[in-house]
Parts: sequence; C-alpha cells; structure tokens
Amino acid sequence: MRVSVIAAFVSVVSAAEVVQLYHRVFHPNLPAQPYLERATASLTGVLVPAPTLAKDLASFSEVLQALDDPTEALYQVALGHEGDTSDAFWDFSSVKACYLGRVSADTIVLHLPSGQDAQPFAVDYFVSPIPSDGSCPQTKSKKTLSTSSSLKNFASKIQNLNSTIFIHSPNTAPPPELRTPPPLTPEGEVVKPVPEKTFIQKYWMYIGALVLVILVGTGPDENEQQPRRGGGR
Repeated sequence: MRVSVIAAFVSVVSAAEVVQLYHRVFHPNLPAQPYLERATASLTGVLVPAPTLAKDLASFSEVLQALDDPTEALYQVALGHEGDTSDAFWDFSSVKACYLGRVSADTIVLHLPSGQDAQPFAVDYFVSPIPSDGSCPQTKSKKTLSTSSSLKNFASKIQNLNSTIFIHSPNTAPPPELRTPPPLTPEGEVVKPVPEKTFIQKYWMYIGALVLVILVGTGPDENEQQPRRGGGR
C-alpha cells in the first residue's frame, strides 16, 4: 500500500503515539459484523496495514453473497478508542461497498481534539473516484457491478492502492472585524458629515491672488513709442 502523508495544523507529537483502525461491512439485513483490524496509524502520518487486510476484504465479499440486494451494503472504517468497553462507542466512517471495486485512491482523516490530549477522537474515510450521482458503478453491459465483486476487486489491489492519511487538529477562528459605530449627537442622532467643499471654495484665496498678480503685472508696453512733438519750420 503506497501511503502519502498530509499533516495539517499538527504540533510536534511522539512517534510512539499510535491508534488502531478497524473495518467491517454493514447491511441492515445482516447481523452486526465484528470489526477486524485494518491498520495501525501514528500521529506522524505513518500507516501500517494489517497483514490480513486483503484476506479480510475477501471474506467480506463472501458475507454479502447471501444477500438478495447487497447494493445497500456499507464499508465502514472505525477508530478504536483506548479504554472503550465496546466497539459501539467507536467513531466510524462509511462508504458504499459497491464503490470499492473501481477506486484508485483512498483517504483517511484523523481528527485531533484541542488541548493537551493528542489522541484522535474521530475518523473520516473517503475513496475516489465515485460516480457523480452517487449510484453504484455499472459494467459496459449497463448492469450494476455486484457489491461482492467490488470487494473482491478491492482486495486484489489493496496493496498497490494510493492511500493518504491526513492529521487534522482544530484551529481558532480569527476574531470578527467590527466596524466602528458612527458618532451620535446628545439627542442620539447620527452626526451628519460636513459636506465636502468644492474646488473654488477650497482655493478661492489662491485663485484671487493669482488673478490680482496678473492684473497688476499687466501694463503699457515700455517699448511703445511716445508721440513726437511738432516744431519744425
């Protein structure tokens, strides 16, 4: 099983901190099936499959062969909690068992609590690809691939499946950005902003001074010839 690791929002943890993952098939017409060991996962992102993983998946397919309509069967991955007296207290995630025959990758997400307790409290399990409409995959003859066959196919390729383990811990949301309330008058009314002045209102003094300089500086041409006086005989 090829395993890639994505660790998000995780503090430094010891490699010795590991959790057990289990799996089983579930169908409303079947008695409750026991959980079998699926893998051991460390909080550093190392996933070690159980030696009997492929064999157990094949046995799940045999359990479903006796059903008339196994399309409602679910494949469940559960997180074992230390100290629990029953697997009824375990957190689990389910996908349709009929999806498993054609998946090329699966993802396991372990959720860590806030505080000092580093042990995960929840698990999510995803497979891809799955049909966009959520229906069970069909063969080329338009017949739905049997759930039992899907589990057999899954068992045959589980060793080469591209698996990803994602460790997720909660992060504090940023505080909301609050707008400053508008100023109020003693009567409790919103203070109206002062209307913005026009360009003329802002700079009329400078404009007037410029016009005055222009008017004062404009005089008769100094080179203009004075009229000649008469007096010649």
